[in-house]
Amino acid sequence: MVKRTLRAARSVGYRSYYRLAAANYDRELLARRNRTPAGMFRCYEPLNRHGSDAMLAELAACCGPAAVVYDIGANVGIYALALTSGAPDRRVVAFEPSPAAVERLRRNVRANDLESRIDVLACGVGDDAGDRPFYISTYPELSAFDRASATRWAATVADVQSVPIRRLDDIVVEADIPPPDHLKIDVEGAAPAVLRGARATLERHRPTVFVEIHDEGLAGDVPGKTRAILEAVDYEVYERERYWRCEPP
Repeated sequence: MVKRTLRAARSVGYRSYYRLAAANYDRELLARRNRTPAGMFRCYEPLNRHGSDAMLAELAACCGPAAVVYDIGANVGIYALALTSGAPDRRVVAFEPSPAAVERLRRNVRANDLESRIDVLACGVGDDAGDRPFYISTYPELSAFDRASATRWAATVADVQSVPIRRLDDIVVEADIPPPDHLKIDVEGAAPAVLRGARATLERHRPTVFVEIHDEGLAGDVPGKTRAILEAVDYEVYERERYWRCEPP
């Protein structure tokens, strides 16, 4: 009974927040100050996002002033904005497959005049290339290529859209962007696919990898698969609470 009550309360809170955020983005009413461990910037999120984010703090601490960061699963751009706001020579390539999140990300980038230092790529990242069904969740941050991920925490699928997905190895070779010094991966359980499609990048460029670990409500051993891929390319995995820092020895 208590668990059901808590889930219901959480659901009401999430839905109320998402409605408020949607109205603010759609009308561009208020780009408020958002303070994070990596820097301060303006965005259209109603609340301060990632204000005490440990992974963001550690990533920012290990980034050089002119580092290139690939933000895989950028959502509305909190990491990308924070990492570039206080470092004028740093560059972020932000990957986001959700069409709605991409539009919000671009609005946040424009609000901070960071178009020249944040490249937005509207695609997913995985181990193949093509178009795939993308499940839009009623909790937007759970939206994913996997239906199970999009329906966690009592969320439901609001829509299904076809979106492009690309291999990171192909992007590094073909796109007019520099290779990464650091990878940040937050892709709702799809980290193994991202890493399988980035093997050549990992072997050649040896970026530090920060990956948020998801396994709640997902099928299969996502952490185990993620670790196996990283260790196969001679990366050491340092476990933190809710994320890993991974790097060559």
